[in-house]
Amino acid sequence: MISNIEPTDSAADIVAQVEEIFSETGVFSKARNFEYRPEQQQMAVAVAKALEGRESLLVEAGTGVGKSFAYLVPAILFAASRKKKAVICTHTINLQEQLVEKDLPVLKQVLPVEFSYTMLKGRQNYLCTRRLQKAMAQADGLFTSPEQAELQRIYEWSKETKDGSLSDFDTEPDPKVWSHVCSERGLCTPKICGHQSDFAKSSGICFFQRARSKILSSDVLVLNHTLFFTLLGSVDEEPEGGILFKNDFVIFDEAHTVEQVAARHIGVSVSSGQIRYSLQRLWNPRTEKGLLAVLRKGEPVKLVADVLKQSDDFFTLVESVCEELAGSQPKKPGGGPSRAWTELRIRRPDLVQDNMTLPIQRLREAVSDLIKLSEDKETGQELTECNRRLMELREAIATFLSQSADDYVYWVERTGKAQKNLALNAAPIDVAEFLRYRLFGTDTSVIMTSATLATQNVMGDTSSVTDDAPAKTISRVTRHASGVSAVASAPRNFRSDRRLTMSGR
Repeated sequence: MISNIEPTDSAADIVAQVEEIFSETGVFSKARNFEYRPEQQQMAVAVAKALEGRESLLVEAGTGVGKSFAYLVPAILFAASRKKKAVICTHTINLQEQLVEKDLPVLKQVLPVEFSYTMLKGRQNYLCTRRLQKAMAQADGLFTSPEQAELQRIYEWSKETKDGSLSDFDTEPDPKVWSHVCSERGLCTPKICGHQSDFAKSSGICFFQRARSKILSSDVLVLNHTLFFTLLGSVDEEPEGGILFKNDFVIFDEAHTVEQVAARHIGVSVSSGQIRYSLQRLWNPRTEKGLLAVLRKGEPVKLVADVLKQSDDFFTLVESVCEELAGSQPKKPGGGPSRAWTELRIRRPDLVQDNMTLPIQRLREAVSDLIKLSEDKETGQELTECNRRLMELREAIATFLSQSADDYVYWVERTGKAQKNLALNAAPIDVAEFLRYRLFGTDTSVIMTSATLATQNVMGDTSSVTDDAPAKTISRVTRHASGVSAVASAPRNFRSDRRLTMSGR
């Protein structure tokens, strides 16, 4: 059992406090299973110093060091005493659950500060009760009979659920039905569904807006790398003194995956499934359901049908051309006579003729006319969101076919059980400039840690994170045994000709 740490002055030296907590006589030493680990103490002190100095830090720490406590303790003490928000990012759900269900509850009992924490989920994990009410009212036009039964199940669940998120279901709902009632950008905002909205006054605050309030008030947020870069891409203006939120700082655990995840989210991706999904939200020819069925408008229905046909032709041609490019590529053992490739690099523009962007634009113009004529404000908002998504898909197709983004790599990918969902992808060859501008160049700390971290220089060789860096910016400790093998810190104005490329070793 770990006893509570006596409260100290919030302005006390956090570095000294952290060093004492992890010492041989510190508060953790009172636990029966405690083992004093100088590497853990060293890492915790390095994190505390980086936070105090608004510096960025890379820590390579092997298994057994106790990384999570080594960054959580200084992060919590610093966030609480300086009124900051600690954003903790991991790559795997297992580590997120460990932090939220095990580590943070223990630290909440023993640390000398009051703090709150929560796991940050993507907004589409949450029910928007305003959209649910609208879907219930328009169910005949939006859903088939089985889908209406599923909608009813969601409605009944909404009256019992505690947090309104997918994790609260015993059996998750049909994704298509859920997409009509979950929170979406532009359709579930503080103005529309929040505390001061007309909807909240009559029906209560929707679940996502409740979660948003908790997120904004929490001292510690835990989320995954994918969501972090998704949110980062949606931030129009850099928050004051922060990256995602005002006065925040970010800690990446499992940081060797950051480059790969960042590249995916900085880049472009459009798939046959995404296009089909977006179009069928307007009109599904098979079921004759969708927003256009609710509006009873015939002309845009024809345009949707045309884009669906053009999309099928487009991706069929893409696959055919890719098969030719793959040529006599050796088949994988047991892979069968066809579908040998799953990813194929595209090195030239105009892989196929563009038969998509013009039909999509014609459809967008027709939907824009419907929005102007719509007497139902909420349906107009749904159509606006559909149009925004169609614009993104159109731009992604144009970017891929023209290969207009400089220093990007382009490839086609086949996914799904039958390998029939084709995706066009483009991602930057080097994410260093983006990370430097959006992360390391901000007026706050960015901490990165993993069991394996390396950087890659412009010549492509892999080396220690501290090699050839200016001596005055680096503090380094090397151990031959498993432990903290390198600690590298850099001030906010640090610049290097070495790419910020992390890779596992």
